[in-house]
Amino acid sequence: MMDESEIRRHFAQQRESDRERAPSFAETYLRARSRQSRGASQRVRPLVIGVAAAVVIAAAWLAHPGSVAPPTVSPTIVTWRAPTDVLLRTPGSELLGAMPALSASVLDTMIPTPSNRGT
Repeated sequence: MMDESEIRRHFAQQRESDRERAPSFAETYLRARSRQSRGASQRVRPLVIGVAAAVVIAAAWLAHPGSVAPPTVSPTIVTWRAPTDVLLRTPGSELLGAMPALSASVLDTMIPTPSNRGT
């Protein structure tokens, strides 16, 4: 087991090796300043790209002004149909729209009988 003086000696050695490996304040400060100056140019780059894209889009739009024509007649609420109305039409939905006769059977329409053939 280690006594207290030996532990203190190990900590002192560790502190000394940390001091040797640590960079000086001047090195740290210069490294931070160089990163800061690089960061400013990197912040400007997206702005330049955005402005260039806006100029290209505006030039393309001005070159072909008639390519995007507004609709001449707007649909009224009476004639408008939702794009998802197609999903409401399911197979067999025509059976749900008709009222079945109480005296008739489903089998009457499936099995040909003399009365169904018209004889």
